[in-house]
Amino acid sequence: MARSLVSVRQISRLQPLEDSAFLLAHVDGWTCAMKQGTAKVGDYILFFEIDSFLPVEDHRFLSLGRSNASNGNLILWNGRYGFHVKSTKQQGTVVSQGLIMPLNIFPEIAKVVAELKEANDTEDALQKLMGIPFENHLKVLKWEQGTAAVKVTKKDDSLGKPPTFFPKTDINRVQNCPNLFTKKYKDAVFQESVKLDGSAATIYFVCRDTAWYESLPALDGRADMPQGRFGVCSRKLDLPDKPDCLFWKTALHYRLPQKLSALGKNLAISGELCGASIGQNREGFATGKHDFFVYRIFDIDAHAVLGPRETEQRAKQLGLKHVPVNGYYRLHDIAASREGLLQRAEGVGMFGKPREGLVYKNVNDGRCFKVISNAYLVENGE
Repeated sequence: MARSLVSVRQISRLQPLEDSAFLLAHVDGWTCAMKQGTAKVGDYILFFEIDSFLPVEDHRFLSLGRSNASNGNLILWNGRYGFHVKSTKQQGTVVSQGLIMPLNIFPEIAKVVAELKEANDTEDALQKLMGIPFENHLKVLKWEQGTAAVKVTKKDDSLGKPPTFFPKTDINRVQNCPNLFTKKYKDAVFQESVKLDGSAATIYFVCRDTAWYESLPALDGRADMPQGRFGVCSRKLDLPDKPDCLFWKTALHYRLPQKLSALGKNLAISGELCGASIGQNREGFATGKHDFFVYRIFDIDAHAVLGPRETEQRAKQLGLKHVPVNGYYRLHDIAASREGLLQRAEGVGMFGKPREGLVYKNVNDGRCFKVISNAYLVENGE
């Protein structure tokens, strides 16, 4: 499921903050500081998740610098002025994540809410509203920071967007998964792995005698092989084979063109490319060092993700590293609530630095979600 940056939610609880003009609002799995008088328990509100970038071209966002605890200061990002919604600490210990704004200042969205409430009962209306992403209506963007693993400066630095025959690797945060600790998942077993901080990469191979091969533009060089087509993608781009491309360097280091060609299957292998020159190098790699860690293998023909255990096995067979796996657990054995999982996410990564968090994958139905460490978010201003 693609992440929704802006959605309609309902406030379930309000908690006072001592000696503060703000209250702590509970919105599904999120806790968010909001100015007193913004909304009350039971109200529908517009919720902006962390890493939303709110452009000030929309005058309704202009007052945020004075009136909200979660947006920071006005910044210039990608040539536009606006506010970055991020995690903050209130009174030194309470974590606030997100931004709450009243619906009445967004009449175009309030109209959608009114129509759905009229046509459905309250619970159904809320569920449907939560599934509607409103970021495009408000021109809200996903804020990103860091040294890019791929710098596109010329037209030939990219082959365009990644192919459509494998899905994006976006997964939901635990705060948006309300049913994890219900009877439905009481006995469900999940793989628990460490979430690495790097740049998402997908390496694919499709056989020559398939529709997948025919759907791709013609290319020369190592990408076009006698048995089929080999490709390397960042999260947003299909990348050409160039000497200075870290993604291609990594694929060639592991001899993946030869290995996937010999395997003769239509596969897309996704993982995290981490290293000294990627992002802020928060994993702590030594200067000049980079590596690739698998977290998903997608069977293109079956249009299905391989199970967690099979993914580990396939990665090993291909001579690839898998993201660190802590074990396989029933959620109800390791935590009593989403708050318990958030506490569990705190810890250190491969080289002793604070880790980004944990990822959980259901061994039966493939459902997955991520739990980002609150300490990591606050420390890194996200």
